[in-house]
Formats: sequence, structure tokens, C-alpha cells
Amino acid sequence: MDKINKSFLIFFDKKKIKNSRLDNGILKFSPDFSYSTGNFSLLREKHSLLQFDSINKTSHRLNTILSRTNWDKNFFKNKIILECGCGAGPDTEILLKLGAKVISVDIAGLEVANKNIKKTSNHLFVQASLLDLPFKYDSFDIVFCHRVIQHTPNPKKVLKEILKFVKPKGNIFVHSYSNSFYQMFRWKYFMRPLTKKIKPNYLYGLIERNSNSLFIISNFFFKLGIIGKIINHFFIPFLNYRNIKEFKNKSNKWIIEYGIHDTFDALSPKYDMPLSKKSFISISNNILNQKNIKFEIFTNKSITLLRSIVD
Repeated sequence: MDKINKSFLIFFDKKKIKNSRLDNGILKFSPDFSYSTGNFSLLREKHSLLQFDSINKTSHRLNTILSRTNWDKNFFKNKIILECGCGAGPDTEILLKLGAKVISVDIAGLEVANKNIKKTSNHLFVQASLLDLPFKYDSFDIVFCHRVIQHTPNPKKVLKEILKFVKPKGNIFVHSYSNSFYQMFRWKYFMRPLTKKIKPNYLYGLIERNSNSLFIISNFFFKLGIIGKIINHFFIPFLNYRNIKEFKNKSNKWIIEYGIHDTFDALSPKYDMPLSKKSFISISNNILNQKNIKFEIFTNKSITLLRSIVD
């Protein structure tokens, strides 16, 4: 443990940490292969820095986190954050730049994120399952789970578990896709029964080969106004971010790469099960009310958010 900032050790369950192994700065509790291997790991390898604000020279990731949490950027400073699911690390970068101290957890494939994030005493990568976290309950100022929970085998169980790690009067942020008609009846959920069974490299190649054509078709429909947007959302199997304000100065080539990344991310995961607002309310009430945490459930046609209300 001498290669880890020892101040992090107070957050760990002493019994569980005995079963860990330190591998190139990553504290590992789970195997190196999981249900995420092949799909999310492929994205990390091919587009490891694509979503990093510092690399793409936008503020998209920062703006997304601030708008979805509904917290001021100064709120994060000096907070101890448990980041539940970090991927390649684009959110990790933002949380650290906002002045937080972060323990980032993912079930496998942390080597890419470990390479992407500059080494600092304010951060630690931990490889573990969200259903078997090696920490003490009631330990963290913030439990942060963004774009992750719907891709776990049991989202309800995961939500119940991760909320146990926030301190009384602490803060939480959990994101899920919405369980709305708008979200659940779009093209990806009709295609996923087939695409999630296709070998990841073949599926990725299929998306990549058709990306230019789908990008052109999608742009054409965007020009038709609201009707075109509806057609794009429900019927065109490509995620086109040409109209996102932070990306207005990016090249078409870059927008297409981003679209390939997110289209593969939509079609390839083994699990994609958005939690309903009802489930969020029931689980949150049972756990967070006991911790005296004020929270709200925000939902729209695309996303559902569980977040602390910060005065």
C-alpha cells in the first residue's frame, strides 16, 4: 500500500482490502475481464481521449456535469467523491479540475483511464464491482454515478448499494436514461436484441463503414425541422451531434468519429435497462431519508436524475 496516498485508506473496509492487489497504481478487487469487456473496452482503446474536454478543446463534459447535477462548480471543491463507473476518465478529469478528491471505480479495463488521468495524490483508481465495493458505508461527501447504472446487470440493486456509501447529510448524483416512450421506442432498443449478440469488432466495423452515409442522411433530416428531428430520433441508427452548441466549430470528421463512438455505445452493451422514476423514488426514500439528505428526481424525455438539493 506504500504506493497509494495513505489518506485514502480510511475509506476502505479493512477486511476487504486484504484481498486486493496493486497493479500499476490501480487497486484491484475484481478480475480483469467482465461483462463490459469487448464493448466498453473496445471504445476505450479506439477513442480513449475523444470525450476529454482538455483534448477536444470544448467545455461539453463540464457543462453536462454542472447542468445535470444542478450544482455550482465551486461546490465540488475539497469534496471526497466516490465515482461509480469512470470509463476512460472524462468525468474524472472534470471532477479533479473542480478541486475534488476522487476515488474512481470501474469493474474492469481501468488501464486506459489510468493512462489518461495525470497522476495526483488527490485520486485513486479502484477496480471493483459496484455490488461489492470495498469501502466503508457512510464515508463519502458525494456519490457520483453518471451514464453507468443502466448498463449494470441489476440497476435497482446497484442503486440500493451505492447510496449506502454517502455520508449522512452528504450529496448524491445518479444518472439513468429515461424510461419514457421517447427513449424506449427509439431505433436502438429495436436493434439491440440483435446487435448486442454481434461480435464487437464486427459491429464496430459495420457502424464505421456506414457512418458517412448515415451522417449525410441525418443532416438532411435535421434541415426539415421538428419532423426531421423526430425521424432522426426514432428511425436513423446514428447519433449525430452536429447541432450541439459546444461542437459547432468541430469538423465533420470529428463529429462522425463521435457518432461512431456513441452509436456503438448504444448498440453493443450487454445490458441497457433504464430505471423508472418510480424505482428511483422508492429506493431513494428508503435510504436517503434516513441520512437526512434532501434530494429530487428530475426526469424528462431523455434522462432521469437523482441529485441532492444544494441550498
